[in-house]
Amino acid sequence: MKIGVIGYGNMGSMIVNNILKLNLLLDDEELIVSNRHLNKFESLIEEYPEENLNITSDNKEVATQCEKILISVETPQFKEIIQEIKPFINEKTHIIYTCAGLNFSHIKKFYDGKLSLVIPTLASTVTSNNSISSLARRKGVTLVKHNSKVELHERLFVEDLFNEFSIVKKIDDPIYFNEEEDNLHPKDNELEISTIISSCGPAFIAMMIEKFAQSCTDLSNLSKDEIEEMILKTVIGTSMLKDDQELSNWDIINKVATKKGITQEGVDLLDKKFNKISKDLVKTLLNRYDEVNDEMNESYLN
Repeated sequence: MKIGVIGYGNMGSMIVNNILKLNLLLDDEELIVSNRHLNKFESLIEEYPEENLNITSDNKEVATQCEKILISVETPQFKEIIQEIKPFINEKTHIIYTCAGLNFSHIKKFYDGKLSLVIPTLASTVTSNNSISSLARRKGVTLVKHNSKVELHERLFVEDLFNEFSIVKKIDDPIYFNEEEDNLHPKDNELEISTIISSCGPAFIAMMIEKFAQSCTDLSNLSKDEIEEMILKTVIGTSMLKDDQELSNWDIINKVATKKGITQEGVDLLDKKFNKISKDLVKTLLNRYDEVNDEMNESYLN
């Protein structure tokens, strides 16, 4: 079986490298990866010269040879890619795409086949080899949503693949999900909120680390590298403490902060200021989702 990947940007390259690093291809499986600029594959070919890997700049080659095609391009490019490969695919083709903000209802007008939306996260990038345990290498959350045409074994293929290096969260039950109505319920924003947390989240966490580290650097003789290292180890340690001991956030806060102490001063300030910031952040992103949806309606449905 041949598995195709179109697009070798941040997400596409992360997925391809995870598949190869963890030896997720079976003996009879081959990976075909397409990208407009072949020079992006230099390090990939150097690292995996003997793998079942083909590279090409021709998307039609991927479409002709593969039933499972993962499209990982910028959202506005998706329509162009589908129109390019449509003459070369058939009813067996299963399109898996990573374009956030693009609903099945947008796509149905020009492609009415099997669709799975996958929203991965860069947090799932595998840095160790496959000698580590499956549980230890699973990082971040991958969101998965299928339309009603995707059969059980095809759904399991997608979910099992991403479950090798991340925690899969399925959005909607495919038995009851109606892709005709996936954009009609503004309060039903499970996919959007989950994407903000899992896919956008690493950028927001990195920004908070950056700002905290810079403030500490400006007011101390420590280097920024030293400070970032301490913050990172503290974030990791806090996450492990919360996970291992099943502590709530307030359990940890109360264990660290004492009344009228230094920590409590900081907690009080954050409690007052951060609530508004976090709400404004989520509202801003949900508003942007609405704008993207309008843009997709204009581009795909008119």
